[in-house]
Amino acid sequence: MATTVRSKVGNLPSALTTFIGRRRELTAVKRLLSSARLVTLTGIGGVGKTRLALRVAEDVRRDFADGVWLVELAELHDPELVPDTVAAVFGLHDQAARSPMDLLVEHFADRDALLILDNCEHLVAAAAELTSVLLRECPRVRVLATSREPLGVGGEAILRVPPLAVPDPDAPPTLHALPRYEAVTLFVDRARSALPDFVVTEYNRVAIARICHRLDGLPLPIELAAARVRALSPDQILERLTDRFRLLTAGSRVAPTRQQTLRCSVDWSYELCTPKERRMWTRLAVFSGGFELDAAEGICVDDAAPGEVLDVVASLVDKSILLVEGSGPVVRYGMFETLRDYGLEKLEESGEQVRCRRHHRDWFRGFAERAAAGWIGPRQPESIARLDREQANLRDALEFCVTEPGEADAGVGMAVAIFPFWFCRGMFGEARRWLARTLERAEDRPDRVRVGAMCAASQLAGMQDDFAAGADLIAHAAHLAELIGDPLVDATVAHACGRQAMFRREFERATGFFEQAVGPFREEADPHRLICVLQGLGLVGGMSGDIARAKACHEEVVAITAARGECEFRARAMFMLGVALWWQGDRARASGLFVEALQLTRRVDDHFGGAGCLESMAWGAAALREGERAAILSGAAEALRQSMGVSVALITTMLAPHEECRRLCRQILGDRAFEAAFANGAALEFAEAVDYALGRRDGFELSRAEMEAPTAPMRIVMPTPETPALTRRESQVADLVARGLTNREIAEKLVISPRTAEGHVERVLAKLGFGSRAQIAAWVAEHDRT
Repeated sequence: MATTVRSKVGNLPSALTTFIGRRRELTAVKRLLSSARLVTLTGIGGVGKTRLALRVAEDVRRDFADGVWLVELAELHDPELVPDTVAAVFGLHDQAARSPMDLLVEHFADRDALLILDNCEHLVAAAAELTSVLLRECPRVRVLATSREPLGVGGEAILRVPPLAVPDPDAPPTLHALPRYEAVTLFVDRARSALPDFVVTEYNRVAIARICHRLDGLPLPIELAAARVRALSPDQILERLTDRFRLLTAGSRVAPTRQQTLRCSVDWSYELCTPKERRMWTRLAVFSGGFELDAAEGICVDDAAPGEVLDVVASLVDKSILLVEGSGPVVRYGMFETLRDYGLEKLEESGEQVRCRRHHRDWFRGFAERAAAGWIGPRQPESIARLDREQANLRDALEFCVTEPGEADAGVGMAVAIFPFWFCRGMFGEARRWLARTLERAEDRPDRVRVGAMCAASQLAGMQDDFAAGADLIAHAAHLAELIGDPLVDATVAHACGRQAMFRREFERATGFFEQAVGPFREEADPHRLICVLQGLGLVGGMSGDIARAKACHEEVVAITAARGECEFRARAMFMLGVALWWQGDRARASGLFVEALQLTRRVDDHFGGAGCLESMAWGAAALREGERAAILSGAAEALRQSMGVSVALITTMLAPHEECRRLCRQILGDRAFEAAFANGAALEFAEAVDYALGRRDGFELSRAEMEAPTAPMRIVMPTPETPALTRRESQVADLVARGLTNREIAEKLVISPRTAEGHVERVLAKLGFGSRAQIAAWVAEHDRT
């Protein structure tokens, strides 16, 4: 006969520390326990599964007449002893030598109890077998288990315990807002336990926020980091997290061995993996910012067949090594930085780091090249979305190219392949940096890809008014093209020369260069480069006053892109066609084109084209005297331009309506209200600005009477070929005004006083008979053409 020693309330230990947050998880676990007899809390080691289970147990203990019982399995290594360990908790003994499992079934047969099986991951099969028998034979027993992977028992409800909420490291919250983040609250609480005088201040709040983010919001490493405040400031702790496994070692001596240091915790996870899982873990650590299954299959090509990769990835998800991210149409996987650092460390120890990073680079280079090859097509939005998701991986792959000997040539090709994405997203600064770094390290030899990279870099330099750098790049590209002797390479250089001349407002030269490139590009099957040169011809036509040619070029681009289901260039061509129509007074068609173009820019997240559309919609709102709406749209457009390092003066046909729009807004609202609305627009994210613009289309739809009125509400003067006699200095000032410079900036540029600059501007206005700086800019554009 068995004898029993038991308590009426169970054996839950008293909590030694404050329980922080987890309100949502507490509610979810209790709800699951009310409907499922087995609930398993899963998650990475150190995420707080045990602490959450014990808090739930405290909250529900009164619901179980025969108590809540904790069985700790962390230090048990023999799976055959799991039933014995559970039986020992209840003091079950039997002289008849019946099995511990039989004793447990007899004991729980009619009892209403909750059994907590803590740390089952290394004994999953044995824990699953015991749980299955108890649930089948003891109808009033419920089990709450914690494990790094599910038990796999029928009817099991699984709750994956997430990390604690962390602040954005790039936008740390204010001192007042810090307590909203559970990870920060935990750090501060544990820091005060270690150092009672510890306080959060304006000086250490950013470091605390970044510590919590760097540690993935995981309670164990956060608590270990907080313990270091006895000897280090938060800034010093943050600095030393580059070697987190060495720093985070001061854990509780009474905790299970694997929870006393961060390394012990991760070592335990590694030991629980099979050899294949360990190998996959180390290889997947080369990904940055997550990955998708096809990429994993690509870089693990030497280690497993595609079907095997899926199986091992799924197993690593079950064991909480990998995270499943997002809820989109494609599953994406991620890894906590702590586990990624560990995997990279193991990969380096194996001597296979360079080989794996090369596989990683090769896969993403191929991916970028496939995206570029199909850019002018219906899958463009899909390619852009994927490129956006993979930015961290693309950067890591490029970094490998410029830091690993012998890999730079591949980097040039990769940068050229990514260029369409960078250009679409307005990432001009980043594009220039990568093109420059890869070109600098690669062999300087006659190569069409190298020429293409130089020409792309020259275009970006010109857009950012760095004409000297642009000219140097083109000169070198032209030299290499001459050695290559390929008409398409020559056309590429001619196109780059045309862009450079256009940015310098040398419109006649620009037209000549673009016309040289059109013929060869028309012979290509892929119309990408033809579209680019037609766009250049259209821009030059508009800025030089040849509106008919501008319309023809933009309409051809629209026709080519629409037939192929492309979005980015179609949106930009429609926008520029709208600008041409706006100048001609056809505002009905222009307004429709601006709205349609903005809708397309939203599909591909095109910040450059979107900025132009938002700007043009501000003109329409101002024309209707909707001052606040116009100011908000104008502010949003200006913020986007500043983020890209470009000016509205880049396209001179936009200057006059731009300045007139600002003037009207100030007239309608007054300076203070205009500045406030403008700032509100500048604070909008791109998607928010687009939603705002499209949400109130009435602000852009002019009445028929207004559209047909002989005198438009906005005073815009078209360029005229007449050339008044300006002095050399006045001509310089007019050119600088056309580039969008203020009087103070003109003074600095010409090394004169601001008052003298102001006087020059006034004389230019008087000589030309103009009333605004925008009219000077429009006149300069026409004067350059003639």
